[in-house]
Amino acid sequence: MNAQIDGKFRHEICKVGPNCFAYQFYKNGVFEFHYSQDILGIGIIKGKYLKVKDTLKLTPDKVYFSRPTKVLETDDRNLNSTRISIVYQEVSKIGETGEDSKIQWKVSINDGEYIETDQSGVLILPKTEIKKIKIKDFFYLNDDKSGLIENTFYPKLNTNNIEIFVSESGAEDKNPMVSWMTKLLFIKGRKLYPITFEAEQAYLGKEKTYYKKID
Repeated sequence: MNAQIDGKFRHEICKVGPNCFAYQFYKNGVFEFHYSQDILGIGIIKGKYLKVKDTLKLTPDKVYFSRPTKVLETDDRNLNSTRISIVYQEVSKIGETGEDSKIQWKVSINDGEYIETDQSGVLILPKTEIKKIKIKDFFYLNDDKSGLIENTFYPKLNTNNIEIFVSESGAEDKNPMVSWMTKLLFIKGRKLYPITFEAEQAYLGKEKTYYKKID
C-alpha cells in the first residue's frame, strides 16, 4: 500500500508575492488548498488526494449544487384555463436551501411555436390537453443556441396547473480557483512539482516552480 503524506507545502511564489499558495495534506487522505490571489481573492478549497508512487492526484470537493428538476401537476377546479408556471432553482452551497427565481421563459406546447411567459415565468392558455412541454430560457434568441437551459417535459396527468422547477445541472462549482488550482503534483523529496502548467512558471521558471514542505 502507498503511504499517505502529511504536512504543509508552500509555493515558492510566496517569496516574491503578492500571490501565495499552499497545500495542507493530512494522513487520512484529505487536503486543504490555501490561496491568496490578486484577482480571485483569498480562500480555502478542500478535497481528497490519492498518492500513487511519486504522484499526487487531487479531487476538490463540490461546494455548490443544483436541486433536481421536478414537475408538479395539480387540478385547479376553479381555473377554466391551463396554467404553466416555471421556476428557476438557483445554484447554492451544499447544506444551504438555495433560492428560487421567477424569470421570463419561452415555452412550446405539443411542438407548437414558442410562446413567451410573463416576467414571472407564468403562461396561461385556453384549457388544453398537454402532452409535451419544451422550455428554453430567455437568453435564447430565435434559433440561436447561446442560452443556458433547454429542457423537454412530458406531463403524466391531464391537469390544468403545471409547475416546473428547473436547474442548470446536478452539481457544479462556481469558484474559478477550483479550475485554476494544480491537481497533479510530482513528489521529489520535500518538494512537490506541478505536472500541469502553472502561470507562476512564466515568472519563476519551471525549475523553481514548486511547493516546498515547511515545518
